[in-house]
Amino acid sequence: MLRSTIGVHRASPRHRASTRTATRARLILGIAISTSVIGSLAVAPSVGAATFTPRLGTESTVGLTTVTVDKPWYTVERFYLGLLNCTRTGGWVLSDGTCRGYGSGRYSKYVTPIRYTYGVSDKVSRPYAKLLAARNLCSHTANGDPGYRLRRVGYTSWTWGENIGCRDGYASAKAAVLASHLKFQAERSTNGGHWRNIKNAKYKCVGIGIWRYGSRTRLVTDFYG
Repeated sequence: MLRSTIGVHRASPRHRASTRTATRARLILGIAISTSVIGSLAVAPSVGAATFTPRLGTESTVGLTTVTVDKPWYTVERFYLGLLNCTRTGGWVLSDGTCRGYGSGRYSKYVTPIRYTYGVSDKVSRPYAKLLAARNLCSHTANGDPGYRLRRVGYTSWTWGENIGCRDGYASAKAAVLASHLKFQAERSTNGGHWRNIKNAKYKCVGIGIWRYGSRTRLVTDFYG
């Protein structure tokens, strides 16, 4: 069974320009520009990745939980939000999809959990994931760049970033997005672009889009300041 290992990331060009000035030794794709957000975000309350609220400094392995609703993609998107916040808060996602040390800051610096935004998910991330899956693509620019796709629906801040996971041949969308996240998380040792987007404290909310077409699964996460 063929399984692709593609994952791509993108961030604001304004940030890329400022980062090249600050350090020419590496390419930084995470956003470092702080601007005010124009327009309001329809965001849901922050969802914990664990079944309890852990104390900082504790070491626990917990299951990431979701609530099944009548929108199948939504269930997997909330599952991915749990994975994202596990890593973001300094925990570590294991190969079985559980989180070790959620909120502990043990495996990396603690960053406040990011919020899921329906607006970006519904208008930007999910439609783009659908396009990528249907056309068998893995690109940030198949329909304009991430900043363009955000601006055209009213999200005009320049503080944004995007991670894309492209997996083929997995039995389920859940298994595919877990594999993509494990790949992103593994970039900790190299400070890769996916990792920097996940750990960027300037991002306050995220749109998550997941689409499955045949055996192809596309994961799009749009971070927004």
